[in-house]
Amino acid sequence: MKESEVILKRQSTRLFFKNGDTDFFFNWLLGIGEVFGFSHGELYYLAQRLGKSPKPSTWKKVFLSHADYLAQKLSNPDLSKQSKAQYYLAQTYSIRSAIQFINPFSEEYLPTVQRMEESFKKATYSLKAPIEELTIHYQESYLPGYYLHSGDDCPTLIMIGGGDTYREDLFYFAGYPGWKRGYNVLMIDLPGQGSNPSRELTFGVNAATPISLCIDWLENKNPKLNHLAIYGVSGGGYFTAQAVEQDTRIQAWIASTPIYDVAELFKKEFGSSLKTPSWLMNAILKLVGNLNEFADLNLQKYAWQFGTTDFKKAIDEVFKGAKVVNYHKVQCPCLFIMGEGEGAELQRQAKVVYEAVKSKNSHTRLQIFEAESGADAHCQVNNLRLVHNVVFDWLNTIFE
Repeated sequence: MKESEVILKRQSTRLFFKNGDTDFFFNWLLGIGEVFGFSHGELYYLAQRLGKSPKPSTWKKVFLSHADYLAQKLSNPDLSKQSKAQYYLAQTYSIRSAIQFINPFSEEYLPTVQRMEESFKKATYSLKAPIEELTIHYQESYLPGYYLHSGDDCPTLIMIGGGDTYREDLFYFAGYPGWKRGYNVLMIDLPGQGSNPSRELTFGVNAATPISLCIDWLENKNPKLNHLAIYGVSGGGYFTAQAVEQDTRIQAWIASTPIYDVAELFKKEFGSSLKTPSWLMNAILKLVGNLNEFADLNLQKYAWQFGTTDFKKAIDEVFKGAKVVNYHKVQCPCLFIMGEGEGAELQRQAKVVYEAVKSKNSHTRLQIFEAESGADAHCQVNNLRLVHNVVFDWLNTIFE
């Protein structure tokens, strides 16, 4: 695998870095900067420090150094709450950026995650956001999350991320824009997400069960709970599909993109390499790591999230246990989102589900973002403000 190649296709336009994974994540950071926290000027300054072909160790060092720089700015006693909030948010996602390319098997991983969590708590306190940190009991352990409470009579949105997200990421995907628009928002890390694998909560075959537990929690929290929607991005498009298939309490479904057959998605994305014997596949992946350190870290992270020792075993787990969602059982109105830069199989599955459910509700729609919109990348990370408007304008029509 060359330096420029990626494990999964997530965008069609390269911005700055030669490596596709770092370039996508930089695009992602620019999207966050549109909403709050650091500016595009800061990010392009950091990009210049990194150079076109940084190593993972350099990426980590530069973003953690920027977090330290922001900490110095926060030592100013004359800062307003609003100024502190912006600095803390920038610090949160600087640390988050470093975490993206830290080996989760390493000793530095969990302390760095904890540092991000502390910065996020200080950010939301400074914002005066009505946010509650929570845990939901699950399999002798717990799922961590945040709940933004705008009011008992307000509509509620459950935000579910994918394979690369932490609960702090869900704040800019839906928490902050939802709060500003008068929504309650539950942001949760499911098994396999965030730092849950460090407590042996790894990816499983049924995300519907933990999501139903989240709805139970919401019902206990708010006896007036009504107008309940769920929004999934990336792998969350599969997790939420499972939930909507099984739990009729969900009244609206948003997915970027909907996934009904994750095993088929993996087959199409990884192709003939999946037929390779395990020993040879791991030898190839070791060679991949030598050529592309970012790809190697991603593969190790995916293995960790599945509770396996290597990526091939993680893929085997998907094929052994993943279930095809019966999307014909979906009855609620749906908003399906995809960008033109998505992988071909993601686009195909989104269109299949849309064609199957569109006749059930006049509000169901498929939103395709073309390159000119600036929102054609995976999860629309390159234009979060635009997708916020699309999502919440649609929800308002459903729940008005």
